[in-house]
Amino acid sequence: MRVIGQQYSFTPQCLVVPANTLITFRRASAHVIHGMLITGTNMNLMIEPGFISTFKTTFDRPGDHLMPCHEFCGTGHEGMWANVKVVDKNAFMRLTDHARRASCGL
Repeated sequence: MRVIGQQYSFTPQCLVVPANTLITFRRASAHVIHGMLITGTNMNLMIEPGFISTFKTTFDRPGDHLMPCHEFCGTGHEGMWANVKVVDKNAFMRLTDHARRASCGL
């Protein structure tokens, strides 16, 4: 999953991933240092301009996780967050059979 941190948002705003599958996150920043964590997981990393931060994890079960920026990055920092939606692996496969990418609206 590729994620870009920019002033003051993450792109994409929502990620849909299958449960019980190794997911590799690749993060980059367009302008300043950002911090990123995914609630309910051990994922917590810094994103620095000019570098790609990589993290691998597996989500055990379906659920929603907030992904806020935890490094102050300016006046819009408090609204900088995204969502990770973990769905059942079979449901994810059905979703992606009909579309190139699953969306948070399912």
